[in-house]
Amino acid sequence: MIFGILLLTIYLSDYQLNAQSDTAIVSKHYVLPDFVAGVVKMKNGSTDVAMMNYNKLTEEMIFDKSGVKLALDSIANIDTVNIDSRKFVPHDKVFYEVLVIGPVSLFMQHKCNLIPAGSPAGYGGTTETGASRSLSSLTNTGRAYKLKLPRDYHVTDASKFWIRTGNKFYKANTGSQIEKIFPEKEKEIKQFIKQNKLDLTNTVDLVTLTIKCNELVR
Repeated sequence: MIFGILLLTIYLSDYQLNAQSDTAIVSKHYVLPDFVAGVVKMKNGSTDVAMMNYNKLTEEMIFDKSGVKLALDSIANIDTVNIDSRKFVPHDKVFYEVLVIGPVSLFMQHKCNLIPAGSPAGYGGTTETGASRSLSSLTNTGRAYKLKLPRDYHVTDASKFWIRTGNKFYKANTGSQIEKIFPEKEKEIKQFIKQNKLDLTNTVDLVTLTIKCNELVR
Protein backbone atom coordinates (compact mmCIF):
# COMPACT_ATOMS: atom_id res chain seq x y z
CA MET A 1 0.00 0.00 0.00
CA ILE A 2 1.29 3.44 -0.94
CA PHE A 3 0.19 4.98 2.33
CA GLY A 4 2.29 2.35 4.06
CA ILE A 5 5.50 3.56 2.42
CA LEU A 6 4.75 7.27 2.67
CA LEU A 7 5.97 9.12 5.71
CA LEU A 8 2.74 9.87 7.52
CA THR A 9 1.96 12.12 10.44
CA ILE A 10 -0.75 10.71 12.69
CA TYR A 11 -3.04 13.15 14.37
CA LEU A 12 -5.24 12.44 17.35
CA SER A 13 -8.90 12.40 16.38
CA ASP A 14 -10.69 11.47 19.60
CA TYR A 15 -9.96 14.45 21.83
CA GLN A 16 -12.84 14.76 24.28
CA LEU A 17 -14.36 18.27 24.48
CA ASN A 18 -15.76 18.88 27.94
CA ALA A 19 -16.34 22.61 28.44
CA GLN A 20 -19.48 24.20 27.01
CA SER A 21 -17.32 26.74 25.13
CA ASP A 22 -15.65 23.80 23.34
CA THR A 23 -18.89 22.51 21.83
CA ALA A 24 -18.14 21.85 18.16
CA ILE A 25 -19.83 23.80 15.40
CA VAL A 26 -19.79 23.45 11.65
CA SER A 27 -16.62 25.02 10.26
CA LYS A 28 -15.27 25.86 6.81
CA HIS A 29 -11.66 24.87 7.33
CA TYR A 30 -11.98 21.96 4.91
CA VAL A 31 -12.50 22.29 1.16
CA LEU A 32 -15.33 19.75 1.16
CA PRO A 33 -18.10 19.32 3.75
CA ASP A 34 -17.11 15.69 4.30
CA PHE A 35 -14.41 13.18 3.47
CA VAL A 36 -14.93 11.56 0.05
CA ALA A 37 -13.21 8.88 -1.99
CA GLY A 38 -9.95 10.19 -3.40
CA VAL A 39 -7.17 8.81 -5.56
CA VAL A 40 -3.48 9.51 -5.02
CA LYS A 41 -1.26 9.05 -8.06
CA MET A 42 2.46 8.80 -7.39
CA LYS A 43 5.15 9.96 -9.78
CA ASN A 44 6.17 6.32 -10.26
CA GLY A 45 2.69 5.59 -11.64
CA SER A 46 1.29 3.70 -8.65
CA THR A 47 -2.04 4.75 -7.13
CA ASP A 48 -4.05 4.31 -3.96
CA VAL A 49 -7.56 5.14 -2.82
CA ALA A 50 -8.74 6.59 0.49
CA MET A 51 -11.40 8.83 2.01
CA MET A 52 -9.85 12.27 1.71
CA ASN A 53 -10.31 16.00 2.18
CA TYR A 54 -8.08 19.10 2.12
CA ASN A 55 -7.54 21.04 5.34
CA LYS A 56 -7.33 24.77 4.57
CA LEU A 57 -6.24 25.61 8.11
CA THR A 58 -3.11 23.44 8.11
CA GLU A 59 -2.84 23.29 4.29
CA GLU A 60 -2.51 19.52 4.31
CA MET A 61 -4.09 16.70 2.35
CA ILE A 62 -5.81 14.58 4.99
CA PHE A 63 -7.15 11.05 4.67
CA ASP A 64 -9.22 9.00 7.07
CA LYS A 65 -7.98 5.57 8.06
CA SER A 66 -10.37 3.74 10.35
CA GLY A 67 -11.41 6.98 12.03
CA VAL A 68 -7.86 8.30 12.44
CA LYS A 69 -6.84 11.39 10.48
CA LEU A 70 -3.52 11.15 8.64
CA ALA A 71 -1.69 13.81 6.61
CA LEU A 72 0.16 12.93 3.43
CA ASP A 73 3.87 13.54 3.78
CA SER A 74 6.76 13.35 1.29
CA ILE A 75 4.46 15.08 -1.17
CA ALA A 76 7.35 15.62 -3.59
CA ASN A 77 6.75 12.00 -4.63
CA ILE A 78 3.07 12.65 -5.42
CA ASP A 79 1.94 13.52 -8.93
CA THR A 80 -1.75 14.35 -8.37
CA VAL A 81 -4.59 13.84 -5.92
CA ASN A 82 -8.17 13.63 -7.22
CA ILE A 83 -11.04 14.12 -4.78
CA ASP A 84 -14.67 14.74 -5.69
CA SER A 85 -13.77 15.32 -9.36
CA ARG A 86 -11.27 17.98 -8.27
CA LYS A 87 -7.58 17.78 -9.09
CA PHE A 88 -4.81 18.83 -6.70
CA VAL A 89 -1.09 18.97 -7.37
CA PRO A 90 1.74 19.43 -4.86
CA HIS A 91 3.57 22.75 -4.79
CA ASP A 92 6.35 23.19 -2.26
CA LYS A 93 4.85 21.91 0.99
CA VAL A 94 1.16 22.38 0.13
CA PHE A 95 -1.32 21.42 -2.58
CA TYR A 96 -2.87 23.66 -5.23
CA GLU A 97 -6.20 22.89 -6.86
CA VAL A 98 -6.01 22.89 -10.66
CA LEU A 99 -8.68 25.15 -12.20
CA VAL A 100 -7.36 25.68 -15.75
CA ILE A 101 -4.68 23.75 -17.63
CA GLY A 102 -2.96 25.27 -20.65
CA PRO A 103 -0.07 27.54 -21.62
CA VAL A 104 -1.66 29.77 -18.98
CA SER A 105 -2.72 27.56 -16.05
CA LEU A 106 -4.75 28.68 -13.04
CA PHE A 107 -4.41 27.26 -9.55
CA MET A 108 -6.17 27.88 -6.25
CA GLN A 109 -4.28 27.76 -2.98
CA HIS A 110 -6.91 26.87 -0.42
CA LYS A 111 -6.18 28.42 2.96
CA CYS A 112 -7.94 30.19 5.81
CA ASN A 113 -7.18 32.31 8.84
CA LEU A 114 -7.89 31.23 12.39
CA ILE A 115 -9.69 33.77 14.56
CA PRO A 116 -9.48 32.72 18.22
CA ALA A 117 -11.77 34.18 20.84
CA GLY A 118 -10.21 36.21 23.63
CA SER A 119 -7.20 37.50 21.71
CA PRO A 120 -8.01 41.20 21.24
CA ALA A 121 -5.71 43.26 19.05
CA GLY A 122 -7.80 46.43 18.79
CA TYR A 123 -10.76 47.23 16.55
CA GLY A 124 -12.07 43.70 16.86
CA GLY A 125 -8.89 42.09 15.57
CA THR A 126 -6.76 39.32 17.01
CA THR A 127 -3.05 39.02 17.63
CA GLU A 128 -0.92 36.91 15.30
CA THR A 129 0.73 35.27 18.28
CA GLY A 130 -2.68 34.41 19.70
CA ALA A 131 -3.77 32.89 16.39
CA SER A 132 -0.52 30.92 16.07
CA ARG A 133 -0.79 29.66 19.63
CA SER A 134 -4.41 28.63 19.08
CA LEU A 135 -3.56 26.80 15.84
CA SER A 136 -0.74 25.00 17.60
CA SER A 137 -3.14 23.99 20.38
CA LEU A 138 -5.72 22.75 17.91
CA THR A 139 -3.10 20.82 15.96
CA ASN A 140 -1.48 19.20 18.98
CA THR A 141 -4.82 17.96 20.29
CA GLY A 142 -6.03 16.82 16.88
CA ARG A 143 -9.00 19.21 16.83
CA ALA A 144 -7.75 21.00 13.70
CA TYR A 145 -8.28 17.77 11.77
CA LYS A 146 -11.92 17.30 12.63
CA LEU A 147 -14.67 18.56 10.36
CA LYS A 148 -15.86 20.87 13.13
CA LEU A 149 -14.00 23.35 15.29
CA PRO A 150 -14.81 24.34 18.91
CA ARG A 151 -17.09 27.33 19.42
CA ASP A 152 -14.26 29.53 20.62
CA TYR A 153 -12.61 29.45 17.20
CA HIS A 154 -13.78 30.43 13.74
CA VAL A 155 -12.08 30.81 10.40
CA THR A 156 -12.12 33.29 7.54
CA ASP A 157 -11.23 32.36 3.99
CA ALA A 158 -7.77 33.46 2.82
CA SER A 159 -7.46 31.47 -0.39
CA LYS A 160 -5.16 32.75 -3.12
CA PHE A 161 -4.95 32.24 -6.88
CA TRP A 162 -1.86 31.65 -8.97
CA ILE A 163 -1.19 31.65 -12.69
CA ARG A 164 1.59 29.50 -14.09
CA THR A 165 3.08 30.36 -17.42
CA GLY A 166 6.29 28.68 -18.47
CA ASN A 167 7.78 27.37 -15.24
CA LYS A 168 6.92 30.40 -13.10
CA PHE A 169 4.00 31.07 -10.76
CA TYR A 170 2.51 34.55 -10.49
CA LYS A 171 -0.08 36.02 -8.12
CA ALA A 172 -3.46 36.21 -9.87
CA ASN A 173 -5.91 37.68 -7.38
CA THR A 174 -6.66 40.97 -9.15
CA GLY A 175 -6.92 42.31 -12.66
CA SER A 176 -3.78 44.42 -12.19
CA GLN A 177 -1.76 41.40 -11.08
CA ILE A 178 -2.84 39.45 -14.16
CA GLU A 179 -2.16 42.40 -16.46
CA LYS A 180 1.41 42.55 -15.14
CA ILE A 181 1.92 38.92 -16.14
CA PHE A 182 1.05 39.78 -19.75
CA PRO A 183 2.05 43.45 -20.19
CA GLU A 184 1.82 43.18 -23.99
CA LYS A 185 -1.84 42.14 -23.64
CA GLU A 186 -2.75 44.62 -20.88
CA LYS A 187 -5.18 46.59 -23.03
CA GLU A 188 -7.05 43.50 -24.24
CA ILE A 189 -7.28 42.07 -20.73
CA LYS A 190 -8.65 45.31 -19.28
CA GLN A 191 -11.19 45.54 -22.10
CA PHE A 192 -12.29 41.93 -21.63
CA ILE A 193 -12.79 42.43 -17.89
CA LYS A 194 -14.82 45.60 -18.48
CA GLN A 195 -16.96 44.29 -21.34
CA ASN A 196 -17.84 41.10 -19.49
CA LYS A 197 -18.21 42.81 -16.10
CA LEU A 198 -15.96 40.24 -14.49
CA ASP A 199 -15.68 40.11 -10.73
CA LEU A 200 -12.27 38.55 -10.11
CA THR A 201 -13.17 37.69 -6.53
CA ASN A 202 -15.50 35.18 -8.19
CA THR A 203 -13.70 31.95 -9.10
CA VAL A 204 -15.86 31.38 -12.19
CA ASP A 205 -15.01 34.83 -13.55
CA LEU A 206 -11.32 34.29 -12.84
CA VAL A 207 -11.46 31.01 -14.77
CA THR A 208 -13.18 32.84 -17.65
CA LEU A 209 -10.39 35.44 -17.74
CA THR A 210 -7.69 32.75 -17.64
CA ILE A 211 -9.26 30.98 -20.62
CA LYS A 212 -9.23 34.32 -22.46
CA CYS A 213 -5.55 34.79 -21.58
CA ASN A 214 -4.83 31.42 -23.20
CA GLU A 215 -6.46 32.71 -26.38
CA LEU A 216 -4.49 35.95 -26.26
CA VAL A 217 -1.06 34.32 -25.88
CA ARG A 218 -1.45 31.80 -28.72
